[in-house]
Amino acid sequence: MARRAQRRKRGTTLKAKDFAKGIGDDLKDDITADLNGFIRAVVSDLTSDSSRGGVSPVLTGFFASSWKADIRRPSRTDERHNFAKWSKIQFQGNKLSPGYKPLIEQRHKVSTNFKINQSIFIGNTVKYGPQALVSPKSKVFPYLAGGAGRFKEGLNDKIDRFFTDKRPDIRVGGDVDDAGRTSFQKL
Repeated sequence: MARRAQRRKRGTTLKAKDFAKGIGDDLKDDITADLNGFIRAVVSDLTSDSSRGGVSPVLTGFFASSWKADIRRPSRTDERHNFAKWSKIQFQGNKLSPGYKPLIEQRHKVSTNFKINQSIFIGNTVKYGPQALVSPKSKVFPYLAGGAGRFKEGLNDKIDRFFTDKRPDIRVGGDVDDAGRTSFQKL
């Protein structure tokens, strides 16, 4: 008789472990979905015109269209004249020529396969990215610093909205030293 009772107990324990694993898997799936939604939302924010309540500085729209999320650091190699849609847009100095409008169109598809505990980089692929970031029209730094500006929601607010249970370890890369190491600031 004791043998049967022991079997039931083992079976119950096994079911409880399976139940706990199922809950863990569901939580991981939910967090992964939140992470991917967050990444898409941030790239969408960055792919917007700062003069219209967005984040990126816009002249032709090429910079604002060139944000990319990847597990590898995006390289700054793209030049506007190599892309027909943007090479046709003419400007003089820092103003568009008469009859031309900026074109903001996301050029890089945002993956939905990012996983938790994986480094994810969001960056711009244009060669002149550093100059655009420090442009007076740019709202990227206020957006990253927490939301001071005309846009609807800064990065900290977005983190709080997407991750209600536990705040993730999100860091913003800044300076690169002579050895090529990037310094990061935790948000």
